[in-house]
Amino acid sequence: MSPDPNLIADLATLKAGAATIGVSFRMTETNSFYNGGADGVSDSYASSLWVIDELFNIALGGGTGANFHGGGDGNGYTPIADNDGVVVEARPEYYGLLLFTLAGQGTLLQTSVAAAGLNVTAYTIRLSDGGLSIVVVNKDTLQNLTLSIDTAQAVHTAALLVLAGPALSATTGVSIQGAQVAQTGAFAPAAAYTPTISGGVVSCYVPATSAALIQIT
Repeated sequence: MSPDPNLIADLATLKAGAATIGVSFRMTETNSFYNGGADGVSDSYASSLWVIDELFNIALGGGTGANFHGGGDGNGYTPIADNDGVVVEARPEYYGLLLFTLAGQGTLLQTSVAAAGLNVTAYTIRLSDGGLSIVVVNKDTLQNLTLSIDTAQAVHTAALLVLAGPALSATTGVSIQGAQVAQTGAFAPAAAYTPTISGGVVSCYVPATSAALIQIT
């Protein structure tokens, strides 16, 4: 579940090449593995945490978008399972894509996280209204995090949504703020948690093997 250094290096090459000829670039076919995915890995809850890093790394590397390969209802890496074009279910990876989307569009800011060598990543988006969306991915299997986030700006409100699953190997039971995506696409998460605010510092809790979206105004 760690970012792939080969991807990061390849993105740097693509960014430089695209700039030379004055065009943008996107990843036209990507996912966690080749040839449909690795059973028990690509279709597991772990993929929903992995894909958040994948998307942010593509964005940080200059990519304007990503097309995730998938389709069908077999074991594999498809974010949305379907049968003859009819949606069967949203698979675990879809929830990582959804959390990334919920973070919104804006400018990526430099973000650092000090977590004593744990497998944790963090990303910050400054939204057009001046608010912040901060995504923290805690991939450590044992250690919960109590975070103090220094936003370097005044904070008026903060809300926290958590992406969670029963186990990294689970292929069902993944949710965001306790809600699952229905076959119809309906999604109704529970009320967001309210982190503690002190000036420009927001304090919150991120469980082991989970991801959190902190929305700040």
